Amino acid sequence: QKSGELFQRGVEVVGGGSHGSRAMDPYPIYVKKAKGALKWDVDGNKYIEYFGGHGALILGQSHPAVVKAVQDQMERATHLSASTEVEIEWADWIKKLIPCAEKVRFTSSGTEAVMMALRMARSFTGKSKIIKFQDHFHGWSDYAMAGASAGVDGIPDETRSTMIVLPPGDISLINRTLDDNDDIAAIIVESTGAHMGASPIHPNFLHE
Repeated sequence: QKSGELFQRGVEVVGGGSHGSRAMDPYPIYVKKAKGALKWDVDGNKYIEYFGGHGALILGQSHPAVVKAVQDQMERATHLSASTEVEIEWADWIKKLIPCAEKVRFTSSGTEAVMMALRMARSFTGKSKIIKFQDHFHGWSDYAMAGASAGVDGIPDETRSTMIVLPPGDISLINRTLDDNDDIAAIIVESTGAHMGASPIHPNFLHE
């Protein structure tokens, strides 16, 4: 009942929800707290946590080590607006975990990271087109939303024309597309498959 009441309030200020994946009929649950693999809604119902922060919380909700690290950092500062030793240590860890990464650039969101990556590819190659795959998600920018099944209203044709959307899984089609077009700056792929693996990519295709 309380989730329903909050939904009615939310419709007036956030359109009923701030993320499309949370839409439910007749209304979504409103969560009050979470711990480990469980979360509780405002009505006291307990759920197994399958979303995991949309894939980000690999250690579960409010893992004690993560909570302590955040608390320790908050005691030192909230937003330093300056370079720190910690960002270098973090980047070193990313390079260890992803050996092909030569340098690291931190951004505020995945959408921004993709926008910068596409711009960098276009700048480096001097080419304008990007190949992406149908329904693969790379954030909310106009470029990245090309080929999405929903939410593409308002994207200018000029922007859409720089994106080549192909079905995943057919390496011969990619090769033909590359042969037929000399203005391709990059190929971007959701490496686990569309929607965080709900439509998985065959490992052979990803390798190719």
